[in-house]
Order: sequence, then structure tokens, then C-alpha cells
Amino acid sequence: MKNNKRQFYRHPIKVPIRLTRIEETVPLSSKSEDLSEGGLSFYWPDFIPAGTHLQLAIPVEKQLFEMNARVAYSIKDESMGLFRTGVCFKDSTSAFRAKLAEEIIEIRDYREKMELLRGQKISEEDAAIQWIGRHAEAFAKLFG
Repeated sequence: MKNNKRQFYRHPIKVPIRLTRIEETVPLSSKSEDLSEGGLSFYWPDFIPAGTHLQLAIPVEKQLFEMNARVAYSIKDESMGLFRTGVCFKDSTSAFRAKLAEEIIEIRDYREKMELLRGQKISEEDAAIQWIGRHAEAFAKLFG
């Protein structure tokens, strides 16, 4: 019996991503479905063979986080008519960039929620300080 236990926890996060097959030069766009330290998944209109090398980019604020990845699976979702495609990051730098992009997005979302709850504006810096104070230890454990 095969052990299907995940090595990394996946965080559901929907962010725009840009992908380019290494052998091609035209970037194409999609949205991520979830992200983990080891990779991410997204829906794609076409089958992408396992082992295909991709260059991924996640735009966050005014930065573009670029990562190298390899397709792990591409499975047709009949209800959507798309292929759920999972990729694994090819190196620790790519994994770190993905995690950093995720943290920036989480801080932005946290700021928006706190502004709604408090009924007042919160600076990006204050939101980041609060977020980091609550989550820095978990982030450090991943890459420390």
C-alpha cells in the first residue's frame, strides 16, 4: 500500500501566477490554488506532462517572485474541464521565494481584515510588525 502522506502542509491561497515552460519563451497566466514549502498547484487548460520544467512568477505588490519548478502531476478535473497541475520547487531558493510571497500576501490580507474590524486604517509597517510578531517563529522553523 502506498503512503500518500504529504511532506508539507498546503495553504489554500489564490494568487495570480505566470508560468513559462523552460523550452518556450511566452509566459502564460493562471491562479494558484494552494501553496506549500514544497510546491504549488493550479488549474490549467492543457495537460502538462510530469517532469516538465517551468519558470513560475508570483507578482506581489511591486515585486515579482520567480521560482524554478518541475511538474509532479496534471490530472483532469472533469467538473471544471481543466487540469489540476501540481509542481514541486526545484531548489530551496525557489521554495523560500514562494514562502516569502505567501507571507507578504498574508500580511496584506491581515491588514485588510484588521482595518475592517477596527474601522481605521493600519499602516503596512504596523500590519507587518503585528503579523511577524505572531508568525515569525513558525516561518523561521521552516527555513532555519
